[in-house]
Amino acid sequence: MLMDAPPPKEALGPFTMCGAMLSAAGITTPQILAEDSAQGFLLLEDFGDATFTNLLDAGEDPNALYALATDVLIAIRQDLGGPHPTLPHYDAAARASHVSTFLDWLWPECMDALPTADERTEFTALWRDALHQAPTLGHGFVHRDFHVDNLMRLKSRDGVAACGVLDFQDAGYGPLAYDLASLIEDARRDVPAQVRAACLARYQNAAPHLSPEDIAAALAVHGGQRHCRVAGLWVRLWRRDGKPGYLKHMQRTLNHLDHSLRHPALVDLRAFLAEKFPADARARAVSLHESAPL
Repeated sequence: MLMDAPPPKEALGPFTMCGAMLSAAGITTPQILAEDSAQGFLLLEDFGDATFTNLLDAGEDPNALYALATDVLIAIRQDLGGPHPTLPHYDAAARASHVSTFLDWLWPECMDALPTADERTEFTALWRDALHQAPTLGHGFVHRDFHVDNLMRLKSRDGVAACGVLDFQDAGYGPLAYDLASLIEDARRDVPAQVRAACLARYQNAAPHLSPEDIAAALAVHGGQRHCRVAGLWVRLWRRDGKPGYLKHMQRTLNHLDHSLRHPALVDLRAFLAEKFPADARARAVSLHESAPL
């Protein structure tokens, strides 16, 4: 498989660096067969087409697939937890700034105006404070897009090596809760409640010092920040990139955000959105896919 990352628009360095880090931790990533860094080309091992998404769509039992994905996160926690000076750092301030997609794209689409400067400042500050105060489940290597579209089953391998991991070039150093939320609170597909519970139990069994209360708070805050960011991302993909198909995920994404906002750690954000982005705006967001051209 040929990867094309034309300089100066894209760089191969983050992909090769993150792939090497994952491989050193026993996580399977595509082997680099040849490289032309000047032209931005990599020739990569082809894992086939058995993404977890395709397998689930074909009727495979989700329990085994999600258990394997959780084991990958456990392995990352065990082997890639702790400081990573070469990775971008996603601290509370940086991640609070990422919710600008909500403000810049979803907000004006549903409110017929951009947020005021005061609204933008308050919203960002509320997220920054919540992210700073919430449990993280530890810090370490964070994939940032860890979900079934980017995971592949490799039948010729055993254990966590049987899960091929893709699309890791935007990884950074941040809260480990982020990838767990990305997996079990997927914006693109429904994860059965019993599968979600099994993943959480499996993760906690591997890290018994984590309390259920800390896990719940971490998922609410770090997952909520992701859902907020992604809700805006769906609109950006439509308006800027001409990809309206992602709007079909808006209902699920906002449902996840609503669930996160019910946690006490996000009470101030819940009050802000109830006042500034009320129910009729949410309804408009959910209905966008009906008017967007396919």
